[in-house]
Amino acid sequence: MKIVIEGTVGVGKTTLGKFLSDLINIKLHEELTSGDTRILLDKFYEDQERWSFALQIHFLNERFRMIKEINSVDSGILDRSIYGDKIFAQMLNEDGKMSNEEYNTYETLLNNMLEHVKPPHLMIYLKCQTETATKRVAIRNRSTESHMPITYWQRLNQKYDIWYNNYNSSEKMCFEVDNFNVFDEIQREELINNIKERIKF
Repeated sequence: MKIVIEGTVGVGKTTLGKFLSDLINIKLHEELTSGDTRILLDKFYEDQERWSFALQIHFLNERFRMIKEINSVDSGILDRSIYGDKIFAQMLNEDGKMSNEEYNTYETLLNNMLEHVKPPHLMIYLKCQTETATKRVAIRNRSTESHMPITYWQRLNQKYDIWYNNYNSSEKMCFEVDNFNVFDEIQREELINNIKERIKF
């Protein structure tokens, strides 16, 4: 079983992924486990124009590596996907922090990779208001995220909604998490039951 959890920053993708991983005994592949990732993120937030392309290529490479591992056993959970990753590159290009040539190279590489990627069985989109996401970002207090302006998170959220509406690579479901507490057993059971309706495990 292959599951992807998507959504803007701070919606609880990793937390939900851990619960699902324990529940159905499937490995969770987290996006921020590489030491290089954290180093590149720090460099990126210090100088976005210099490091945006390198960071996006790094993320693309890491996600493709995880996908190959998942495909080798036909099982796994990703807490962000190679599909939604393009949103961040688009925003960097729109803001002039990634050149058109760099973005075209990124997009071409992504499309080449997607030709060799088997789609997941289910994509779960965690949807919430920008205000909710930014409060959660502030609580976890990652220095790399804390100084981003509210307009950035608003655009990101809007682009994710558009992306979800156009996503057609697999079965998908949207779950609103503004008032969702993944640590609440009743609410968590409701989400799990919704997932079970879409896939069998």
